[in-house]
Amino acid sequence: MPDELDNPQPSFSAARKFGAGVGVLVGVVALLAIIVMVNFLAARHSRRFVLSEDRVAALAPLTHQVLGALTNDLQVTVFFDPDEVLYTHILQLLRQYENASPRVKVTVVNYLIEPARAEEVKTRCKLGPNAKDLIIFSLSGNHRTVRQTELSEYDTSQLLAGKSQSVKRKSFTGESFFTAAILGLIESRRPRAYYLTGHSEHDPTTATTQTGYGKLTMLMQANNMDTQLLALAGTNEVPADCNLLIVGGPRSPLTQTEVERLNRYLNQGGRAFFLLRAGATTGLEELLRQWGVELGDDAVTDAGQDRSESYVILKNFGDHEILRSFGITQNGLVLSLPRSVTPRSTGQGSDAPQVRSLVGTSENGAAVADYRTGLRFDPRRDRRGVISVAVAVERGGLRSVEGGSTRMVVVGESLFLDNAMLENSINRDFAGNAINWLLDRPKLVGIAPRPVREYVFQTSDSQMQALQGILLVGLPGAVLAIGVLVWFRRRS
Repeated sequence: MPDELDNPQPSFSAARKFGAGVGVLVGVVALLAIIVMVNFLAARHSRRFVLSEDRVAALAPLTHQVLGALTNDLQVTVFFDPDEVLYTHILQLLRQYENASPRVKVTVVNYLIEPARAEEVKTRCKLGPNAKDLIIFSLSGNHRTVRQTELSEYDTSQLLAGKSQSVKRKSFTGESFFTAAILGLIESRRPRAYYLTGHSEHDPTTATTQTGYGKLTMLMQANNMDTQLLALAGTNEVPADCNLLIVGGPRSPLTQTEVERLNRYLNQGGRAFFLLRAGATTGLEELLRQWGVELGDDAVTDAGQDRSESYVILKNFGDHEILRSFGITQNGLVLSLPRSVTPRSTGQGSDAPQVRSLVGTSENGAAVADYRTGLRFDPRRDRRGVISVAVAVERGGLRSVEGGSTRMVVVGESLFLDNAMLENSINRDFAGNAINWLLDRPKLVGIAPRPVREYVFQTSDSQMQALQGILLVGLPGAVLAIGVLVWFRRRS
């Protein structure tokens, strides 16, 4: 017995120790293998679950289509001050792009604390010396930039109504601009739109005047398009590189020669966007009749939808590709008393234009002929009921140009797309959808903006004093009281 106490036997033999060590080693290796496999699978089959109330919207199907068309790596550089308001929104959205495509690589450069990297980005992307707060998309040596100032829509209703001195940010438009920038890098060429000039049309070169079309031009440029001016005077024909002709509210009539040139362009498969205001004789009336469109010399109203007899809100949409993204909406197209634009029969041949109404009044609509002296309805000459104010025209079977068919959109109003009214309700979306339908392009403007929620905490002076007391006295006092209680219990 004493010998056993003086010389204790080992509890584990060498063999058992070796076996235990091998078991631990195998367990560690197995755990590491499981971790590697889980990460491998997660990287290729990622799933995101949003548990917060303020859910992150999924990317639009069009964005997934554009990302799927990438064949080379797309480098996205967030050239930003992280303290800027939209920084978090931008980075969160770009991480969604990165998760959606392995081709998208996002890099963040804080130009305030990384001057060397900032200068390298400016040199590589040919930016100006004062460039800041940009998102730069780079593909195969080409670059497109999106500025922070382009990525917000604001609610100015309270300011205009005199109820507030502040302007609230209501939505974040990053996805439409980012996807347009990527598509611009992928496409081999940019469609070109021409504005017809010479008849006192809206000016497409300025965004500072109320009646200019500068914002519409900016919309098309953001949609990866070039814009030019076109005069059909003299010997000028519509150029061969014209993908879309915009006739924006002429106030003096086109000459017969100009109309003939325009008709030749349409007969060759041209695309045109006619915006024709009430009260103007355009010289296009007979041409449009030949294409199945009756342009009325009247003003259209809709009881219950008029505002100060100056504009009307129309929600009666037809069944057409241009309008499908609107669905059932409480918003309507805001028009400044349009003229009627009605489909008319041109025959049943296979090459006859197909004319479909896009937007009309409710059953309470009226087309008033003597509108120059007021909007008094005269049952002897005026019409009541559903009145169409916009149509889409398509004639197929032509193979002389790319696209193979003639397309037109005719709206009996032009002010609804000027700088003052473009942002009203769905006007901007209608313009973008119409332009992209005319060009046979996937719509980018139809990508809905993401709403931005702002939470404002308002406290009175007494509430602020109470809050300060809780933070400065209450919380430290509670900690002190718990410490005293613990000390007292230990002493006792």
